[in-house]
Amino acid sequence: MLYKNGYIVTRRFTLERADVRTSKGRILEILPPGAVSDGEGETDLCGDVLAPGLVDMHIHGCAGVDFSSEQDTAACLGKMSRYLHSRGVAAFAPAAMTMPYDALCRLMERYRAVSVNPMSGAALAGVYLEGPFLSAAKCAAQPPEYMIPPDIAKLRELHRLSGENIRIVCVAPEAEGAERFITEAAKLCRVSAAHTDAGYETGVRAVKAGISNATHLYNAMNDVTRREPGCAAALLESGCFCELICDGVHLHPAVIRLTHRIVGAERLCIVSDGMAATGLGEGTFRLGTQTVTVKGNEARLENGSLAGSVTDIRAAFCKAVEFGIPPLDALRAVTLNPAKALGIDEMLGTVEVGKSARLIRLSASIFK
Repeated sequence: MLYKNGYIVTRRFTLERADVRTSKGRILEILPPGAVSDGEGETDLCGDVLAPGLVDMHIHGCAGVDFSSEQDTAACLGKMSRYLHSRGVAAFAPAAMTMPYDALCRLMERYRAVSVNPMSGAALAGVYLEGPFLSAAKCAAQPPEYMIPPDIAKLRELHRLSGENIRIVCVAPEAEGAERFITEAAKLCRVSAAHTDAGYETGVRAVKAGISNATHLYNAMNDVTRREPGCAAALLESGCFCELICDGVHLHPAVIRLTHRIVGAERLCIVSDGMAATGLGEGTFRLGTQTVTVKGNEARLENGSLAGSVTDIRAAFCKAVEFGIPPLDALRAVTLNPAKALGIDEMLGTVEVGKSARLIRLSASIFK
């Protein structure tokens, strides 16, 4: 396929006039404007922008299915894959909720069985293991009764059962044994601070131990105050990737703008944290073992706690731009940065020769 008469997003996240030739799922050439077809199909971009496909690094479900709830994991992930592909997503990491350990083991086994075959839509990028090594004090929508202390032997078993497909594991840094767990877990996958009651000093030690990611920064963490800045401040100061849920519900736009100023374009990751209702509107749905009610743009448990988002990653990108994040920085936060956080940036995240041809067309008006 030859894409003509448009702009591309360069690897430095600038816009440049260029044509792109793809073949067999890969970017074959990036050419000066005016390239001539060699007989393949053509797409006239009409001045639009050809960008990397989106990467949703933290999503529980969408289109009526939930990764942690469905017993038919193949059908669940297939439905997620097709819906996300329709929204411009190149790859996604399904997120596992806190649940009984033996149920997590079975879920990882089912994921491994599915992962050996390519998806028809958005590709699988590995598992985002959000539970069970979290703090009950900041459980939010994670069931506290199934939380367990950080246990590297259990993580190794889950990783083995998944086919070594766990990309990110979450942990509350204040839990007993967490620092040792982080150090060992970082040898298997990325480690993220999440659902934590930790203070600033504990957060600093966790970063030194090997934390490289912040799960939905600010949400399910202590507030940043003038005398008790909390774990969130330690993560902001570090070199960690910082996830933000840009749905207009979880965070005030000013917080999103301020975080962007602190962490810069290179560390910001916009995530959907989507649940089963994403793409379906209002109603009652499942999130792991719990019931969630969606009204408007909010998903809440029976106790009133927010329970993930119903805003998909493409809509979250648009929200971030609406909230004042420079469009190319927002695009990087839904492409290259999450690809790096997951360790899949060798194939995704930028428009470069040899990389995946899972690309997305965006209106040039977004970037003006």
